[in-house]
Amino acid sequence: MKQIIIRLIPAILTLCLTLTACGGGNGNTASGYDPASTAQALLDSGAFSETLSQLDQDTAATLYGLDPESITDCAVYGSLSAGAEELAVIALKDEDTAAAALAGLEQRIDDQKAALENYQPEEVSKLDNAILEQNGNTVLMVVAADNQAALDVLDGMGE
Repeated sequence: MKQIIIRLIPAILTLCLTLTACGGGNGNTASGYDPASTAQALLDSGAFSETLSQLDQDTAATLYGLDPESITDCAVYGSLSAGAEELAVIALKDEDTAAAALAGLEQRIDDQKAALENYQPEEVSKLDNAILEQNGNTVLMVVAADNQAALDVLDGMGE
């Protein structure tokens, strides 16, 4: 019996180490990004050259064509200078709703391109390089001057 237990110890230790290595990263939960901490990390990254102002949940829902009842949490920021820079991290009730919300974010990018191409053409390149993604039940949109800084933050959250 003692030999069986001794032989099982390495397997049990390996299992324990494997399970603990699966822990979530900073700002990234099993169901997606945490809106507040993800947005703050991105705002602190230096990716944005414009001053951004926080928008409330109802304004965000209207801006992206979302049902306000489908949003469980959000952190949304827009440019004070009518520029293209924008940040949205939105948690929704489920992954299917998040997939539909991603289409709303894509439409926002297209609408902004159309609005700014003649008015502020230098802003269109920020929109061309926008980061759009779904992670679980969250969607994320980053339109920034320094996309690499934003990508570095997001990559760090996956660790």
